[in-house]
Amino acid sequence: MKNGSDSKSVADCLLESAARCLDSQSVRALGDLKLETEAKQRLESFAEKANEGQLTSDEAAEYGRFIELEDVIASLRLKAGRHLTNDPAQ
Repeated sequence: MKNGSDSKSVADCLLESAARCLDSQSVRALGDLKLETEAKQRLESFAEKANEGQLTSDEAAEYGRFIELEDVIASLRLKAGRHLTNDPAQ
Protein backbone atom coordinates (compact mmCIF):
# COMPACT_ATOMS: atom_id res chain seq x y z
CA MET A 1 0.00 0.00 0.00
CA LYS A 2 1.25 3.46 -0.89
CA ASN A 3 1.72 6.09 1.76
CA GLY A 4 2.22 9.81 1.46
CA SER A 5 1.32 12.25 -1.26
CA ASP A 6 1.43 9.74 -4.13
CA SER A 7 -1.39 7.55 -2.80
CA LYS A 8 -4.90 7.92 -4.20
CA SER A 9 -7.77 8.70 -1.90
CA VAL A 10 -10.68 6.30 -1.65
CA ALA A 11 -12.87 8.96 -3.29
CA ASP A 12 -10.41 9.30 -6.18
CA CYS A 13 -10.38 5.52 -6.68
CA LEU A 14 -14.18 5.48 -6.72
CA LEU A 15 -14.29 8.33 -9.25
CA GLU A 16 -11.84 6.52 -11.51
CA SER A 17 -13.94 3.37 -11.31
CA ALA A 18 -17.11 5.33 -12.15
CA ALA A 19 -15.33 7.12 -14.99
CA ARG A 20 -14.60 3.81 -16.68
CA CYS A 21 -18.37 3.27 -16.93
CA LEU A 22 -18.90 6.36 -19.09
CA ASP A 23 -18.83 6.50 -22.86
CA SER A 24 -18.00 9.57 -24.93
CA GLN A 25 -21.65 10.65 -25.15
CA SER A 26 -21.95 10.56 -21.34
CA VAL A 27 -18.76 12.59 -20.93
CA ARG A 28 -20.12 15.23 -23.33
CA ALA A 29 -23.43 15.27 -21.44
CA LEU A 30 -21.58 15.91 -18.17
CA GLY A 31 -19.88 18.87 -19.82
CA ASP A 32 -23.22 20.23 -20.97
CA LEU A 33 -24.92 20.17 -17.56
CA LYS A 34 -26.71 23.43 -16.82
CA LEU A 35 -28.54 24.65 -13.74
CA GLU A 36 -32.18 25.57 -14.06
CA THR A 37 -32.83 29.31 -13.80
CA GLU A 38 -34.13 29.19 -10.22
CA ALA A 39 -31.16 27.13 -9.01
CA LYS A 40 -28.71 29.38 -10.85
CA GLN A 41 -30.23 32.47 -9.23
CA ARG A 42 -30.03 30.82 -5.80
CA LEU A 43 -26.39 29.96 -6.38
CA GLU A 44 -25.61 33.53 -7.49
CA SER A 45 -27.31 34.82 -4.35
CA PHE A 46 -25.16 32.52 -2.22
CA ALA A 47 -22.02 33.71 -4.01
CA GLU A 48 -22.88 37.36 -3.36
CA LYS A 49 -23.69 36.68 0.29
CA ALA A 50 -20.48 34.68 0.68
CA ASN A 51 -18.43 37.56 -0.72
CA GLU A 52 -20.11 39.88 1.80
CA GLY A 53 -19.75 37.43 4.69
CA GLN A 54 -23.52 37.20 5.10
CA LEU A 55 -24.31 33.51 4.49
CA THR A 56 -26.35 31.74 7.14
CA SER A 57 -24.99 28.40 8.30
CA ASP A 58 -27.65 26.55 6.24
CA GLU A 59 -26.82 28.61 3.15
CA ALA A 60 -23.11 28.05 3.67
CA ALA A 61 -23.69 24.29 3.92
CA GLU A 62 -25.77 24.25 0.72
CA TYR A 63 -23.28 26.45 -1.13
CA GLY A 64 -20.38 24.29 0.05
CA ARG A 65 -22.18 21.13 -1.04
CA PHE A 66 -22.76 22.61 -4.50
CA ILE A 67 -19.06 23.41 -4.83
CA GLU A 68 -18.15 19.88 -3.75
CA LEU A 69 -20.57 18.37 -6.29
CA GLU A 70 -19.25 20.65 -9.01
CA ASP A 71 -15.74 19.41 -8.22
CA VAL A 72 -16.86 15.77 -8.27
CA ILE A 73 -18.57 16.17 -11.65
CA ALA A 74 -15.54 17.97 -13.11
CA SER A 75 -13.19 15.27 -11.78
CA LEU A 76 -15.42 12.49 -13.11
CA ARG A 77 -15.58 14.14 -16.53
CA LEU A 78 -11.80 14.63 -16.63
CA LYS A 79 -11.06 11.06 -15.57
CA ALA A 80 -13.57 9.64 -18.04
CA GLY A 81 -12.11 11.77 -20.82
CA ARG A 82 -8.63 10.50 -20.03
CA HIS A 83 -9.89 6.92 -19.95
CA LEU A 84 -11.55 7.34 -23.35
CA THR A 85 -8.41 8.92 -24.81
CA ASN A 86 -6.35 5.95 -23.59
CA ASP A 87 -8.96 3.41 -24.77
CA PRO A 88 -10.44 4.72 -28.04
CA ALA A 89 -12.51 1.54 -28.47
CA GLN A 90 -14.95 2.93 -25.88
